[in-house]
Order: sequence, then structure tokens, then C-alpha cells
Amino acid sequence: MAKTVIVTGAGRGTGRLVAARFAANGWNVAAVDLDQSRVEHLAAEGAGTGGELRALQADVSSDRAVADMVADVVDRWKTVDVLVSMAGGYGPSFRASHETPEDEWDMVVGSNMKGVFLCAKHVIPVMLRNGGGRIINFASNAGRSCSPVLGCSYTAAKTGVIGITRHLAKEYANRGIVVNTVAPGPLDGDRVADQLRNPEDRQALMSSIPVGRLGREAEISDVVMFLALDAPTYMTGAILDVNGGLVLAA
Repeated sequence: MAKTVIVTGAGRGTGRLVAARFAANGWNVAAVDLDQSRVEHLAAEGAGTGGELRALQADVSSDRAVADMVADVVDRWKTVDVLVSMAGGYGPSFRASHETPEDEWDMVVGSNMKGVFLCAKHVIPVMLRNGGGRIINFASNAGRSCSPVLGCSYTAAKTGVIGITRHLAKEYANRGIVVNTVAPGPLDGDRVADQLRNPEDRQALMSSIPVGRLGREAEISDVVMFLALDAPTYMTGAILDVNGGLVLAA
């Protein structure tokens, strides 16, 4: 019987790749995004490649929207084996903290930190009924240090994701649910391209990374697949830094 995974933020970038990889491996995939058209394109591309991939729209910062999304998944596939929380927005690059509007703060913290909590909140009861599961949250190198590019709101939100991961890991460790976090560094994709349009800024960023380059989205998806498939159940509450040495854990 095929396993089931929910991937939020699946409409583009690494989230899109992760959803496609699960489907190619025969999983039932709920590909969730705020913009449903993005995941509908993904579902059309993935037809016939392995497991069933469904495109679902949800605002992960809304309790009702997340509850409805999880109910939809369970109604169709009866369970959720893995949750991958990758959704999260951000404001303009290089926004000074004292110039950050309240609505921008609410959007960034809501889509990143609150969204991770709400998805876990509604998936955990399903996992408990079915004897366990795996939750993979997404933080960032910003949560391990700070983000001069994406600002205080993003740093705070991603630091909060790490706190949520640690708390849930400890709370549900003896109930068969393991919870871990991936903390990627800057990746060679649309996000960095949008943030750093000046070639000099891009080069400066790469020069600050010990391995001398940006990460590849496939390198992050490899870590997700390891956590979903191969990581031992003794591993919970971990933060996997995948950042080329940009931030070294204390």
C-alpha cells in the first residue's frame, strides 16, 4: 500500500522538486501551495510517473484552511505518513528592522512559523491514530544565525521553526512521531535570483560560503528523502545544516 506525504510550498523551487520525487517513488502526494495553479501544473506533469499526486490549495497560516486540507488528504488516503513543511513567504530584500511594516511581519511569521505549527497540529492526531509518522520542518541558515538579506521577521520565524521542532520532538518521541528540521543555506534558484539581482551581491554571497558556491535544490531534496525514508527513528529533534559551511552549529 502506497504511503502518503503532504508537502507544503510545493508550487515551486525545492518544494516542487521534493513533491515530484515522492511521487516518482510511488507515494501518494498532497502537493500544497497558496497558489493552486502552481501545483496543478506539477500534478499534470507528474501524471503517470509513479504515485498519485494531488494539487491542493491552502493558506498554511489559517487554522481552518490547514484543517480542511488535512481532512481532504485523510478522506482520500486514510493516513499521513510524512509531513514536509516547506511553505513560507518573505518580504523585500535588505529591509531594515525599524522599517518593517506590521503586515509584512505578520505574513512572514504566519506563513513560516505559524504555518509549521498548524500543519503539525492537524497532522499529529492522524499520525497518533496510525502508530506514528515523520515530520520534516524547514528552517534556514537564518534560524541558525540571522538573515541580513531577508530581515528580522525571517530570522525570527525560522528560529521559531527550530523551537517548534525541538518541542514537538520531545513531546511525541514516545508516541512514534519523529520531528526534524532541515536548515538550508542559500540555493541557486529563483529566490536568490529575485533577492540578489546585482551580480556583485551574488558573488559576495558565494564568496562567504566556504564551499564557494550556492546550494543545489537537489541537494536539499536528498536530505528530505533521507529523513523520510532512511533516517533512524532514534533521530529526532535534529537540525540538519545544509549550507556549505556558511553557518557552523555550536
